[in-house]
Amino acid sequence: MTIPILYYDDRSPPVRSCLMLIKMLNINVELRFVDLFKGAQFEKDFLALNPQHSVPTLVHDELLLTDSHVILIHLVEQFDTEAGRLWPKDYAARMKSEIVRKQFANVDVAYHERKLCEAYDIMERYLDGQTYMAGDQLTLADISIVSTLSTVHLMFPVAAARWPQLQRWFATMQQLDAYEVNRLGVEKLRDIIEKLGKFQFPNRQL
Repeated sequence: MTIPILYYDDRSPPVRSCLMLIKMLNINVELRFVDLFKGAQFEKDFLALNPQHSVPTLVHDELLLTDSHVILIHLVEQFDTEAGRLWPKDYAARMKSEIVRKQFANVDVAYHERKLCEAYDIMERYLDGQTYMAGDQLTLADISIVSTLSTVHLMFPVAAARWPQLQRWFATMQQLDAYEVNRLGVEKLRDIIEKLGKFQFPNRQL
């Protein structure tokens, strides 16, 4: 089996979910940086590899994967020595993890505040009485969601008074060793947007 190659820009939330998992599972991966802010995703060589010009893009043996969640599943299936730890063996548990993840899959800082509040409300209800998004076990849903939530949190902070369970979950995720790669990516994204947009995000806590 060859070493996977990940084309990435860690300022991208989906990329950061993959980087977190790679760190958690201690996977040997070749990283190739694609500078999205300089248009590197539109260069001829990268377009030949991935016509969708998106990151993350993973090349592993004969596989070319261009969807972050598919990449997460592939990495777990291939490299997690504790089978079922992050991607449950039980079919119902997998479906629950997927349902929760999709509730937040398309939310980003460009969405209207009302939509974000609705998404936060949904997450709050899911977390009622359980530690993580899909139960009491950390799953890919948590890793996928926190990479996006941490970015959205810059503009629309998770207020503990309204969303105490979501704030508690977010704090728990921030304690993971692997969260550091996510935090660094959010920091880079924040800095470049503030520089380009000449404004400061209302929330500085990452």
